[in-house]
Amino acid sequence: MQNIILDNLSLILLLPLWIFLIIMIGRFFSIYVNKKVIYLVTLLSSFLGICTTAFSIANIEDTIVWLYPFIKINNFVLQFGLQVDKLSLIVAFALFVISFSVQLFSISYMKNEKKNYRFFAYLNLFNFSMAFLIFSPNLFQFYVFWELVGIVSYLLIGFDYKNIIKSDASKRVFLINRIGDVALLTGIIVTSYYMFTYANKTFATLSFEDFNAISTFLMAYTSTPVFYIICGTFITAAMVKSAQFPFYTWLQDAMEAKLPVSALLHSATMVIAGVYLIIRMMPFFTITPVLMNIIITIGILTALVCSILASIETNFKKILAYSTSANLGLMFLAIGTEQVKAALILLIAHAFIKSGLFISLPKEKKCSKINFIFFIFGAICLSGILFAGIAPKEIIFANINNFALSLLFMFVSFMTGFYIIRLGILIYKNSEIIKDCNVVELLSFIILFCGNILIYSMFRQTYTLAEPYAAAIGGIAFALLLGKKNVIEKINQTPKFLEKFYNNLVPRVYDKISLWLSFIDNKILSNYKLILFISKLPIKIVDWIEINIMNKYVSFVSNISKDLSRHDMLLQNGNVQTYNAYAFIIVSVIIALMIIGYLVILR
Repeated sequence: MQNIILDNLSLILLLPLWIFLIIMIGRFFSIYVNKKVIYLVTLLSSFLGICTTAFSIANIEDTIVWLYPFIKINNFVLQFGLQVDKLSLIVAFALFVISFSVQLFSISYMKNEKKNYRFFAYLNLFNFSMAFLIFSPNLFQFYVFWELVGIVSYLLIGFDYKNIIKSDASKRVFLINRIGDVALLTGIIVTSYYMFTYANKTFATLSFEDFNAISTFLMAYTSTPVFYIICGTFITAAMVKSAQFPFYTWLQDAMEAKLPVSALLHSATMVIAGVYLIIRMMPFFTITPVLMNIIITIGILTALVCSILASIETNFKKILAYSTSANLGLMFLAIGTEQVKAALILLIAHAFIKSGLFISLPKEKKCSKINFIFFIFGAICLSGILFAGIAPKEIIFANINNFALSLLFMFVSFMTGFYIIRLGILIYKNSEIIKDCNVVELLSFIILFCGNILIYSMFRQTYTLAEPYAAAIGGIAFALLLGKKNVIEKINQTPKFLEKFYNNLVPRVYDKISLWLSFIDNKILSNYKLILFISKLPIKIVDWIEINIMNKYVSFVSNISKDLSRHDMLLQNGNVQTYNAYAFIIVSVIIALMIIGYLVILR
């Protein structure tokens, strides 16, 4: 069974890459590729991914690891492969279902778009990158596909690269994500160095299977501050990728992308990479309560700030983007309270619900009645009072032992119900509700909605309704009350302190840092004679050693050798009797020295 799973899974995971290469190489050499063929193979790739992961979930028992050596440097062997377990299969199943729905939606949405073959090629490359990130057996492979996911995200956001606004937005998203990329790479290198130097060298590859031992060794071989700093790099990487406070602003820029991109990358799949990293590295953070409290603080702070901002935003996509950051914050909260199962349920449930909400948003200020009805159903699910949205929040709340944290969680639940129904009211008031309905788009939403119901049916017995349910109902009721009084549209002012923070303080800090670095570069490193002298001093020392010591030493040895050779030539006159005399003298001297030494020893 293990061989069947691995053989089929590896082929299915590589299929999107093959499709990407076929499309791009074909277009590069001006080979005609039929659009219908591109649509068919793209959908087939995701559908096979759904079938394979579903079959594997039903039949897998233990963790399966398949590895082969990729880079070997002395005792350091970096391996590439797959780690297949329940966690990776469940996340991959959600990825392929959502990808299939979004790709189906894109066929209709992108039908009039020029060069849409490139868009579908990028979608396939994203599936390949995200799938191998999920099944990575070690942090080095994880980092490679982490970077590749970021690059594909940049390409998809900037798909309309001739549009300056979208092009600039893709650059900002890419640059902010570089903070997390550098943090992750730093943590990987430092941890691997400690494992290679002080512990078992096999641990230097940072396999996820060995993280219990790696975290123990790292704690033992480093001081407490250093251990916290190393863990802080991994937490920072997760914060940036999952759009946590204060890095959540990149997700708003990402909303400049086309609607299918927002539905796939920035609501359901790419942004979960940070949460997935924290779950995979749980032994690092559970070793001390300080790190878990940091994760809790990050999560609840992000959930609060982004819920408030979603309640005052008027751009439809940005409201959902703030909502994404807020729900990812709740996942951080669940992980911080060691409720990994609840975090995983919320991750999958949120992915299905949020993708459906993006797909059902109005297009060109027009929204069909059926789409609007489905949007309202999805909104109620997201608020936590219907289907898959109920279970994770109720489970998380039931296991929070801190009263203040429980109150904050209830407030977030209230705000979630408020801002998502407020969005429904804004759509109804600002969009033209039409009777026409696109069958393909509707089918995409139905697939996601069925996934929503499936999750609910799987976990409906693991929780009891509690305060968050009532808080969400209160938020919905409050939004409906304000909507009836026509107050909803007036709530659209960004708080002044946040406006000052992001528009005044942050740019000034960046400006000061840039000026300081420019001063160091131009005034100190470039013009200051002492710095130049110091930088040249090692070279001068090396030159002096080479000329006055190394070269003279070689010359001295050479001259001595020549002198000895010259004297030896004088001795070699060709007379055999002379040679015998030399030999007799040498042997006599040796025997005399031996007799003298023997007498000295006897005394």
